Amino acid sequence: MLEVAPAYLSDTEAVDLLTLLRDHIGESVECGLAARRYAISGDRRALHGTVL
Repeated sequence: MLEVAPAYLSDTEAVDLLTLLRDHIGESVECGLAARRYAISGDRRALHGTVL
């Protein structure tokens, strides 16, 4: 997720990029944002409520 939407982008900016990825891999934007937040922070709580 960080390759598509680097950490310096806000979540709002990342949504636009992750929407394009969603069409190719079939993953929801919410799960993509959660995975991105986890990759940035390393905090597993970022994944709460998602199924990856």
